[in-house]
Amino acid sequence: MTTVADILSNRKGAKLAALPPTATVREALQLMAEREVGSVLLMQGDSLLGIFTERDYARKIALKGLSSTDTLLADVMTSRLYVVSPRQTVQECLGLMTQGKLRHLPVVDGGQVLGLVSIGDLVNAQLAEQRFLIQQMESYIAGTMS
Repeated sequence: MTTVADILSNRKGAKLAALPPTATVREALQLMAEREVGSVLLMQGDSLLGIFTERDYARKIALKGLSSTDTLLADVMTSRLYVVSPRQTVQECLGLMTQGKLRHLPVVDGGQVLGLVSIGDLVNAQLAEQRFLIQQMESYIAGTMS
């Protein structure tokens, strides 16, 4: 079974999208656009404080008519976090995402933030695993029927 560690290992050199809680929403949007990601982790040093997502922007800024240049991330971040360990499986993470209606999960081990997985990362990993199993079955069937 594919684990979160497997997904993170395929992203060697990928830099975590993170900002301090004193950054503005506009700075977060700029970073998300530059990195082509849908969320930014809020970090104070090595401490994970929260997450700011596209969904947070839509619900907490745009719909309320707030200014992205004046609003601090600390005021609109999601601080109730679901986190996963690198040892958790793709299936476990997908279950957690479904239960919590989430699209992003910070990966934490021993209090250290290792990365972030998105629902897209998990679905792609699951599809790759299924393709591999199908290929193995096809090879087995072709080998036994010859």
